[in-house]
Amino acid sequence: MASRDLVLGIFSFSQTSIGLLGNITLLTVYVHVFISHSLSKKSTDLILIHLTVANTVTLLTQVVPAMIVTFDTENSLGNVGYQIIIFTRRMSRGLSICTTSLLSVFQAITISPSTSCWAKFKPRAPRYILPSFLFFWILHIFIYVKILSVSVSAQNATLLANHSAVKNSPNIFWLNYLNDTASRLTAAVRDLLFVGLMSWSSGYMVMVLYQHRRRLQHIHSTSHSPKSSPETRATQTIVLLVSCFVSFYLINSSINLFVNLFKEKDFWLINIAAFLSTCYPSLCPLVLLSNDPRLPKPCCVMEKVREKINYGICQVLTMCQA
Repeated sequence: MASRDLVLGIFSFSQTSIGLLGNITLLTVYVHVFISHSLSKKSTDLILIHLTVANTVTLLTQVVPAMIVTFDTENSLGNVGYQIIIFTRRMSRGLSICTTSLLSVFQAITISPSTSCWAKFKPRAPRYILPSFLFFWILHIFIYVKILSVSVSAQNATLLANHSAVKNSPNIFWLNYLNDTASRLTAAVRDLLFVGLMSWSSGYMVMVLYQHRRRLQHIHSTSHSPKSSPETRATQTIVLLVSCFVSFYLINSSINLFVNLFKEKDFWLINIAAFLSTCYPSLCPLVLLSNDPRLPKPCCVMEKVREKINYGICQVLTMCQA
């Protein structure tokens, strides 16, 4: 193994481990807030829970094949097992794209001024969250269910060949090729649509925040600038998330397009593309944990742990002195 492959493998493993830990922590906290703290929960919490689940599954489908290769058990899952992993990975990645787009559009509607044409959607927007999730799931099952059917068709073709019926198998492989092409085109249209939506909504939010800031500068003196409102901080966090997603998506798509167009079987580029595909699921919980005031900060958690340890030591010393 080349040294650069080893370095990339270490970075990928560390990134995936941190991402999984962050997503599981974030999911636990959001579910707890959503269920137990009804006063502090927000409409976006349900979207963030769905996004965190999608990111967690994406990272898990990255870890499982890596562990299989590491422990030299490539044949443990079989063809159907690998097809299920590919299906689950593409489903979760697609759901992550759509959910991020939904989060961005939802926040753009939330902060839109009363004079905007989007203001009339504010009261109705929360009611469309669950139907949007249902639409996303149906859409991606429709796009990627062909992955599982390809595996079944390939097995049927093998059975046909074993029974000296080779003349029918080219039709099956041609049908598989058409199904794969249709799935790729549908996924490309989906990506263009939802990445375009999140880019537009992020640009709109930046414009609204800029106008809001200019209005505040006329009201308040520059020496006593007001603190950002929770809605402003939430909007800035979502814009940051979308910026990270679009950046990683464009770089990853450029590498994949180069590899597919020029038929470059450079495994270094392929590994970089795989690494970039997990950057957003890994960074997403870190951004949310550091910007949501309801969530515990690592330093605060460590401070509480240290206080409890010190309190326990004091209790033990008191008992020994007694």
